[in-house]
Amino acid sequence: MTDIVIPIKNLVDAKSRLSDILNQPQRSGLVMAMLEDVLGRVTELDHGRVWVVSSDEHALDMARLFGAIPLQEIRSIGYNEAIITWLRALPDDGNIAVIPGDIPLAREAELASLVSPQLACAPHIRIAPAHDFEGTNGLFLSSKRLIRPAFGPGSFARHFKLARAVNIEPEVLHALRMAQDVDTDDDLRSLVENNPAGATGEFLRSLKLSPDQTDSEDVA
Repeated sequence: MTDIVIPIKNLVDAKSRLSDILNQPQRSGLVMAMLEDVLGRVTELDHGRVWVVSSDEHALDMARLFGAIPLQEIRSIGYNEAIITWLRALPDDGNIAVIPGDIPLAREAELASLVSPQLACAPHIRIAPAHDFEGTNGLFLSSKRLIRPAFGPGSFARHFKLARAVNIEPEVLHALRMAQDVDTDDDLRSLVENNPAGATGEFLRSLKLSPDQTDSEDVA
């Protein structure tokens, strides 16, 4: 089995790069809608425990609704720090996976491929790149002791190098829908054009946000 974590930043600070298009309540609403869709798929997998790590009570309440384990940070000090907080709560051995909360287009089959347990004795690292091969949209480790998660800009190459530094050739998971995260204006435009189902699509439609609007104007 695989323990899975979805780290969520405090909603006040979430998705600040979208501030030219969405105001703070809208960015928070988008984060919560995407988290709802990701949790809905992840909790349907044949997996181990699902955790949500956040300093935000709204995100932790969402975790409880889906039967995930809420793990509260005392304060939000960074994405990787949230993952480290989670790792400290786990035993030394066992498969783990980190899944971001902003991949609402990800299919269950893609997520299942990421978290599939490594049954062989050899250590294993699996990386799902973002669409631009800059970020990491999923990380699987057959043991939390293999490498230290290093998410952020350039993290795909960084995780790849960390794996090779411990003599592991990482498996790269090419997952088209899972690769579509939402960090920039272009990402949001692409999401609107995809007209997603679920909570994310419902939230975007409530804003009446068209692809043209994502070019420049705020929808407040």
